[in-house]
Amino acid sequence: MLESAFHDPLRRLRAETAWLQKEFIQAATSSSNRQTQLACEMAVIRLHDGWARFCRELVVLSAFGHTVTLGGLWLSPSNVAITNRSLVVPVLLSTYKKKRIFEPEWGDANKCVDAASRLSIMNLSTVAAALGAINSPADEIRRVRNFCAHRKKGTAMNVAATNLFSTPTRPMIFELAGYTSGGSRIIESWVTGLIIVATAAAQ
Repeated sequence: MLESAFHDPLRRLRAETAWLQKEFIQAATSSSNRQTQLACEMAVIRLHDGWARFCRELVVLSAFGHTVTLGGLWLSPSNVAITNRSLVVPVLLSTYKKKRIFEPEWGDANKCVDAASRLSIMNLSTVAAALGAINSPADEIRRVRNFCAHRKKGTAMNVAATNLFSTPTRPMIFELAGYTSGGSRIIESWVTGLIIVATAAAQ
């Protein structure tokens, strides 16, 4: 049986998120200085970046086809113009009314699903259901990532809306090493959640 092309991006996501989780916890629990704060913030930024790369690869592989999903669904190319993987993004960009040179924000579920819809991928319903799942941590990660990268009023309001942070006397990023009601650290629950969503999206 043909091996699914989704195995490799899922494997890479598992490896990268496990590494970032380890680095975050090590930094957050060692001390609370500016150096460790920077390490924690960069880990969150990289976590979101890794997720965005997975989502991009998921959609590109789905549009290119010539593979099966993890669940065994055979995917044909979604567009006759897509004769190799490198043509997927140009075909996608051509679907927008206004000419654009930048790819969509793959880490944003709505924009990723919109891109998948524009490409008419065969597994759209599965991808949309998984990425848009209410228990996905991707949006929380995106909001915290945006605040770490762009400290301004809008990103501060968005990160406050996650209700993840409460301690005013310590850099908020360290609170992600705190425990959830389920007994795992917030950063750990994020990583676990991403892998669950990614696996479901690749079915």
